[in-house]
Amino acid sequence: MRAINAGIYGLTSLATLVFLGLCERASAQSSGNLLFDGLILDVCVLTISSSGTLTPNSTYTELSSSNGGGSPGGATAVTTSSDFNLVIDAPAGFSAMPSGGDANVTYDASVDASGVTILGGVGTGVLSSLGLGLTNLSINASATKAAGVFPAGSYQLPVTIRCVSS
Repeated sequence: MRAINAGIYGLTSLATLVFLGLCERASAQSSGNLLFDGLILDVCVLTISSSGTLTPNSTYTELSSSNGGGSPGGATAVTTSSDFNLVIDAPAGFSAMPSGGDANVTYDASVDASGVTILGGVGTGVLSSLGLGLTNLSINASATKAAGVFPAGSYQLPVTIRCVSS
């Protein structure tokens, strides 16, 4: 009987050693890579930060954000690539004005930019490359009467800014 008991103890010891050996190998293989996927779309986001103010010149023949007391409108452009251009459309006309306020009037706008893109006084219809990241925009607008003066009242001149894929 002793030989049988020794054999059983021997098998038990051998099984324990094999099990411990497997566990050691298993614990050495217990690490792995956890992957995180992400996607950034190719976008340009324009955000209007402030409206501008038009004021008249001394002869009341021009309303402009560049005149004394006037102020440019503000916006930001954030891009995730350098595949975008900024363009300012020429203003089509006042969206609000007193009677006769839009007779014989021409409109204009321009943009200055700082940040990843630097621009100075770029006019309407001009495609300007935007850099990758944040660009601060300062937009000026004006309305000029060819004949007569601007009548008293409230005026509103919309200016459209756009991101265009290059």
